[in-house]
Order: sequence, then C-alpha cells, then structure tokens
Amino acid sequence: MLKKLAFITSVFLLCNSAYAGGVSLGATRLIYPTNQNQVVLKIYNSDTTSNYLVQSWVTDENDKKISDFIITPPLFVIKAGSDSLLNVVYTGDKGKLNSNREKLYFLNAKVIPSLNEDERELDNALLISTTTKIKMFMRPSGLKGNSFTSYKEINCSYENGKLKIDNPTQFYMNLTALKIGGKEFSAAEIISPIAALFIRTADRSKDVEYNFINDYGVQIKDNKCNFN
Repeated sequence: MLKKLAFITSVFLLCNSAYAGGVSLGATRLIYPTNQNQVVLKIYNSDTTSNYLVQSWVTDENDKKISDFIITPPLFVIKAGSDSLLNVVYTGDKGKLNSNREKLYFLNAKVIPSLNEDERELDNALLISTTTKIKMFMRPSGLKGNSFTSYKEINCSYENGKLKIDNPTQFYMNLTALKIGGKEFSAAEIISPIAALFIRTADRSKDVEYNFINDYGVQIKDNKCNFN
C-alpha cells in the first residue's frame, strides 16, 4: 500500500480582506501605540466543519522575520466556528525607535487546513496553506497631528518629469486609486512619514486624486492633492 503524503503549498496574500480559507483576521491593519505593553488582534474561523493550524510572526519592511515581537499563541489550532485572540508584544528597545514618526512592520498569519476523514484515506493529499500579511504601525505617543485627517496635508508638484507626492506628516500614508487627469496611474502606494514618492509621468495635470485608507481600513475617497 502506498504511503500517504501531504504536500503543503504556501500562498502569500497582502490584501484588504485579510482572509485565508475559512480563517479571517479582525482587522486589515494594526496600530501599536508605543505607550502600550501589547495589542490584541482577533482571529475568526467561519468554517463550520474544519479546524485550522495557525502560525504567526512579524517581519520588517524587507520581509525579514524579526525577534523584536512575541505573538502568543505563536502556533495553535483554531476550531471550526470559533474565534481566538492573538496577543502582540513588542520586546525590543522602545528607546531606539524614532520618537517623531511611525515605523512599519507586517504581521503574518499562516493558516494550514486539517485533513478530513475522506482526505485521510487518500494515498496523496494536497494541503494549501495561506499566509496573510497585514500592516502593523508602531506609533510613538505624542506624534503631532491626527492620523485620520493627515491625508489633507499631502502636497504634490512636478519635478524633472516626475510627479512628487510629499508626505510632511509623521504618519504613513496608505493611498489607493491614484489618478492624474481622471486616469489611474497607480492602484496603491504607501508613503513613509516625512518622505516623498516620485512617479514618472508625462502628464502635468494638477487634477491629482487619490483614496486614503485610515486606521480602520476605511477608504476616504476622491481626495484632491494640494499643489504647491
């Protein structure tokens, strides 16, 4: 009799739905104020028949796994039709974080389905694991401005055949559906605090629009960029 084998294929998702198989995260982004000891993220299993194995970790902007965070539980089974909590604790030196701007990390949740009885009887079974990544912003206490209205401070200008989108605030800017003169030129962009994004374009229209995604994952639509 042939030996039963299970092959695991990983699929990586970085999306607004934050959903993998029957398992979904309770938010599409996570804000971690530096004056808090931990933050909590809810995780749901809407599948009424299957259990899933969940493994979680944190990576930096370069997708490198880092040890400055502990997620508990790091590995657990979420049962069918249930929910659970992920506790995220920063264990690094907060004194080394910039005090005047946010820092971006990514929370990763890998979901592996279990085999049902019929699948266990097969000589070969294919398991598809899905890893969902959501943005996690380390936010120092006392930042100037309001994260929900910070998008109003974005400025635009043209320099050397490029559109410059300047973010003078201390918050990350999550923009989608960027348009010049009514034509979409970028589906999504993220601009670091106190930094600028340059996009090459032959168009010099001052009709630049974008949608802004706030801390709750809600899109504030059809915003006009301020031109200097």
